[in-house]
Amino acid sequence: MWVIALSLTAAGSGAAWAKLAARRAGEPTTAFAIHALLGGAAAFGLALAAYEAATGVGFDLRWDQIARGDAAAFLFAAAVGLVEEGAKLTGLLLVIERGVRTRVALAAAVGVAAGFSALETVAVLGGERSGVAFTRAALGPVAHALLAVPFALAVAPALRSKRPARALVIPLLTSAALHGAGDLSLAIPGLGPLGYGLALAAPALMLFAHARARRRRTAPGAIPTWK
Repeated sequence: MWVIALSLTAAGSGAAWAKLAARRAGEPTTAFAIHALLGGAAAFGLALAAYEAATGVGFDLRWDQIARGDAAAFLFAAAVGLVEEGAKLTGLLLVIERGVRTRVALAAAVGVAAGFSALETVAVLGGERSGVAFTRAALGPVAHALLAVPFALAVAPALRSKRPARALVIPLLTSAALHGAGDLSLAIPGLGPLGYGLALAAPALMLFAHARARRRRTAPGAIPTWK
């Protein structure tokens, strides 16, 4: 019953966040949300495959290796960030088309993040009986969506460029670095929620700056006065 309750919470939260993002972007809510959630499921499957492949070559990515806090922990955290953010970017590219607007790409990224988060919560915390598991099920889509902001903001202009892959390298690495920094903060004693909050605050500020710049571009020109 516990696993079922957690699964329903994760699924319900993911669907709610995906539908809210679709509505804010002015897209057909249900169809858009389902499409994005399926992209998140594909992203989660891709991440699992990447982890299995890494284990097969002797590079086993486990949480306890990050929690050691040594030099190798930074490498493992970076690898986890690159795998998961790379998978989410791939999922996003599966559900959007060339010529998409940035606001729609952001909404799709929220849905992809929600689908990814829901499956991750059940897979990782399905056997954990705690309020933390339910909190993560409810709010995980927000954290994953924020971490995706750097490449979600870049993907629309990148797809309009001649070399989209090159244009997405820096945004993807930024998302991966934020993801790794957040994981390190939670794993290493002394950093905890503060470090994780800072890792999520950075993309939130990027969204704020983007929205402010957009308002400036679309604002009517000032009427000159002659005095």
